[in-house]
Amino acid sequence: MTFALQPALDVAERRAEAKSRAVKAAYVAWLNARTHQVRLEQRRQLYAGKLDAKLRQGCSAAVAQAAGAALQQWQADTKSAVQRLEAARREWQQALDDWQTERKRVEALQLLARRHALERRKLEEQRERRLHDELSTRSAHAQRYADEEGEAAMRYVHARRTR
Repeated sequence: MTFALQPALDVAERRAEAKSRAVKAAYVAWLNARTHQVRLEQRRQLYAGKLDAKLRQGCSAAVAQAAGAALQQWQADTKSAVQRLEAARREWQQALDDWQTERKRVEALQLLARRHALERRKLEEQRERRLHDELSTRSAHAQRYADEEGEAAMRYVHARRTR
């Protein structure tokens, strides 16, 4: 008597493993997006600091205009990086939720498998107990029959001798 849901358990375990890998990949994507965002912000701050020093020393309007355009481009890049970071976080959270759902399914099937194994053990023990009881009963009957046969034979021998 095998566990009928074993194939489902095997599939669920494989799915949970695959979803675990997806969670790790989504987390790495989130980390990469976060790293990109932080680097952009660091470069912008560094550039803004250098630009501030140039402006204090005095520079041409063309240089100031180019610097303003560069800062606007960085601002757009930063906004894009924030959006990518948020999208990566949502994907990571969704992958995590999917994995947790699959993990719960695996745990439920494993619980059913353990219950099935316990039930099988109980049935096997009952079967062995029944067989043992049956053999003990047969043995007792056989012993009783042998004792009765032996007594009858002894009485017969005793009766023949006393005649």
